[in-house]
Amino acid sequence: MKINEYGDRGDPTIILMAPLLVSGSDLYRAMSPFFRGTYHIIAPDQGGHGKAEPYISAEEEYAQLKSYLTEHGISQIHLAYGASLGTTVAGRLFSDPDFEVGCGWLDGAVLQKKGGLVEKYMNSMFKSQKKGLESHPGKIPASMVKSYGIVFARQMTGNLKRLSQKEAEAISHAMSHFDLPPLTGRAQKKLHLDYGEKDASLKYSKKELAASLPGAELVIRKGCIHCSYMAAHMKEYVRQMEQFMLDSNE
Repeated sequence: MKINEYGDRGDPTIILMAPLLVSGSDLYRAMSPFFRGTYHIIAPDQGGHGKAEPYISAEEEYAQLKSYLTEHGISQIHLAYGASLGTTVAGRLFSDPDFEVGCGWLDGAVLQKKGGLVEKYMNSMFKSQKKGLESHPGKIPASMVKSYGIVFARQMTGNLKRLSQKEAEAISHAMSHFDLPPLTGRAQKKLHLDYGEKDASLKYSKKELAASLPGAELVIRKGCIHCSYMAAHMKEYVRQMEQFMLDSNE
């Protein structure tokens, strides 16, 4: 993990954990123009992304983030945000009693205890995409452009190229074997869960959502796939996220 830190530590702290194949610095550049308030933002590059070292595991990524926050005396966090791969770290932070976290926003989290089928699917997807890049090394996949726009698609392609097969397998495991610990009713009210209507993550998470997180705010974006609402409607998305944060921290 490479920590990217922006703003004054005296301002409210926001943690931004980027989605799969997007670096934290890229997500910060995309989101930061749309916040109305002034914040202290930490947006790490996870392993295998941006300028970070190779990806090992979600546990290792969170351990590095927690160590940084602890060493720098950052214990009060207004928002723990994570999308896709970023949910595996943001979710851990949100539920960690060592920090005072005002609210959490998880977009596209796969919430299940046993995710063998999801892991198998993700490994197959990685292999297919890597094979496509090897056949056309200078090409940005049209499917990425269609779903996430040219800017995100270019970033995603660059990070996909650098991921090794071992890293891809570790990421697949992390994303398919993540389950939030039991949350009190009060904590659930401070948690926002976001999914695309066509997001496979929603399909695999429905059982856990109904059983363990009935008090969380659940938003399903009509017609959208995994994290595509964020990419297509960044301004509206950030404004919604900021308002949820402000309401939760009152």
